[in-house]
Amino acid sequence: MDNSTTLLSKGFSSLKTYWKEDLQAGFSVSLIALPLCLGIALASGFPPMAGLIAAIIGGLLVSRINGSFVTIAGPAAGLIVVNLGAVESLGQGDNIAGYHYALAAIVVAGVIIALFGLLKVGKLGDFFPVAAVHGMLAAIGVIIMIKQFFVAVGYSPEGHEIYEQAMEIPTALVNANPDIGLIALVTLLILILHPKVRNKFIKLVPAPMWVLIVTIPMAHYFDLFHEHHYHFGGKDYILGPKHLVQLPNNIMDGFTFPDFGKITTGVFWVAVMSIALVTAIESLLSAAAVDTLDPDKRKSNLDKDLTGLGSGSALSGLIGGLPMISEIVRSSANITYGGRTQWSNLIHGSFLLLFLVLAKPLIEQIPLAALAAMLVFTGYRLASPNEFKHVYHIGKSQLVIFVVTLLTVLATDLIIGIAAGIVTKIIIHIAYGAPLRNIFKAKFNYEEPDEKEGIIRIEHAAIFSNFISMKSEIEKHKDKERLKLDFKAVNLIDHTFTDHIYELKKRWEDEGRVLELINDDHLIPVSSHPLAAKVARKHGVKAPEIVLNERQKALKELAFSSRWEFEPSKSLANSEFENFSIKRVGKINYTENIMTGYIDGVRYVYCDLIMDSDIETAAPDTHIPALLVSNLSDHMELPHFTLEKEGFFEKVKQAAGYEDIDFKDHPEFSDYFLLKGEDEQNVRRFFRDDLIRVIENKPNFHIESNGKSVLIYPFSKDPDVVAVSELVKFGKYFCMTLMNEIETIEQESK
Repeated sequence: MDNSTTLLSKGFSSLKTYWKEDLQAGFSVSLIALPLCLGIALASGFPPMAGLIAAIIGGLLVSRINGSFVTIAGPAAGLIVVNLGAVESLGQGDNIAGYHYALAAIVVAGVIIALFGLLKVGKLGDFFPVAAVHGMLAAIGVIIMIKQFFVAVGYSPEGHEIYEQAMEIPTALVNANPDIGLIALVTLLILILHPKVRNKFIKLVPAPMWVLIVTIPMAHYFDLFHEHHYHFGGKDYILGPKHLVQLPNNIMDGFTFPDFGKITTGVFWVAVMSIALVTAIESLLSAAAVDTLDPDKRKSNLDKDLTGLGSGSALSGLIGGLPMISEIVRSSANITYGGRTQWSNLIHGSFLLLFLVLAKPLIEQIPLAALAAMLVFTGYRLASPNEFKHVYHIGKSQLVIFVVTLLTVLATDLIIGIAAGIVTKIIIHIAYGAPLRNIFKAKFNYEEPDEKEGIIRIEHAAIFSNFISMKSEIEKHKDKERLKLDFKAVNLIDHTFTDHIYELKKRWEDEGRVLELINDDHLIPVSSHPLAAKVARKHGVKAPEIVLNERQKALKELAFSSRWEFEPSKSLANSEFENFSIKRVGKINYTENIMTGYIDGVRYVYCDLIMDSDIETAAPDTHIPALLVSNLSDHMELPHFTLEKEGFFEKVKQAAGYEDIDFKDHPEFSDYFLLKGEDEQNVRRFFRDDLIRVIENKPNFHIESNGKSVLIYPFSKDPDVVAVSELVKFGKYFCMTLMNEIETIEQESK
């Protein structure tokens, strides 16, 4: 194990090296987790403390034994439906008894999940089709929105089934408690507007914590601490402590034990398998998704992760807590706030324990309506119109699978729903010519032209259900410098297979080897999405027509005026952008509108980076115009550095000991920008006076070097063509100044 790997491990050496980053990230994530854990527990039919128990165990215990590096373990909104289903089915109208029976189901499910890990079934995470999984998550989102809507408006529905409750929404709106509804409305506004605000002071505090800062005073203003009546609009309403979070008087009373009295019943084992399967699926998908955001490109041991999370869930259930997964939103926030190792997970759990012990009186002032509105917002993100739109753009068949899964989950349950999605996808594959004998096992032949290269010639179909067998074959040849996958004899490549194979391709690139896809030109993509399924021409699929929109036409003119090439189609070739901190914004899904050109031997690449900053849903929501100067290291010594705007947040970090390279002769530059670099002497040598003046004249861009290339993108991330033109112009001037400085240095040396 090399030194960098050691420093990024779970040991004390990594804590010593990265304690500042992990402390900041762990504390920030705990602020996000506190209200979410309370809300998830209440929505699950559990006491609010159950959510904190799970998150605390996830931080203190699971962080020490799991197989991931920057994930945050804790309760998740995606498990609300199975948790609540267990309480209701096992309690049969008695939710207190149902809670204790559900704890027993969680313990048994946790043991099963841990066994999944020991039996090394983590690879099954590659089996489930992407559209079916997101259809399941969208259905969960719909259920959460409907159920939590009533809490958010202070109305108790009479129906029990989800469709019955959906029909009661108009009645609930008419009879909503105005004060409770206002708290929920304010919460939603905060969650919606917070990402759009650019003020660094506001950004310093996570949106969920702003919700508490605003809604707790509202609870005092409406006097939710004493039961009383009030009149509004000719109606009488009741307010009181039932609208607030309630914790036990003695914290120790919140730890309770499971009741295994129904372990011999069928309904108990249905609950166990529902919790185990959904938890395992979400855990595997979450860990794999978070790996794509890790700036250090570490890969989770999914089997070890299952064992850790299963053990944590079992312990949580034993003392009254919820099951847990590697939760996506909190893990993404952990990376965004600078978390480097699993110590940030432990720190997050430690702060939650402190909050529970020391801040109990404050927690009991949180309005339930605020927590419910936060979950309504979470549910909407899972089932938003953008989700449907994104799946449709991948292909119409993907939308069919998505909708079938969603509707089946709503009509039955999660397991039947995901099974319906899988069956639908298999039927579609058979219609496109996939042989029945190759549905679950890929057919291929292996050839070895020489000791450094191998070729896997695949036949018939490359689809989600036979990807595991194909991946196993690929892993057998990891000793090769280059491995080619030949699709000449294939008549179908599906979306999930393509998605997985490109993730595997990136992993090979990270390890310094090449996984090459060849001979698929005879297949037609079903849409313009770069991960779209591809089918043989004989099935009558027409290649998607590329029609330039107005912005693309303007970009084409800009490329023509610069004598650059322009390619409007989407591309998965984004490996050049992988080694930059822009990955903290989110996962790079693909690039499009690519302009490429050379000036004096320097290669420029402009493109729109399509980022997925909320990896819990599939819909990309961030478009960043970026300029890459890709071969500067061929012309000069290029140090590693990052230049970003220095706001309030950065000044706080600097005061806490973070390095900022300042220049006494350029105080305005030093005050406006935060400059960081591994080798301060080389960074100072690089930022000569002329270059600093160029940047001061256009202080609108984030500039970063990875030692080989320079990445430039605007702080405003404005995709407007005028802004793109300014970005390209600045990039050219920036490089021209560097080249002039090289000539000056060479002349001075003579």
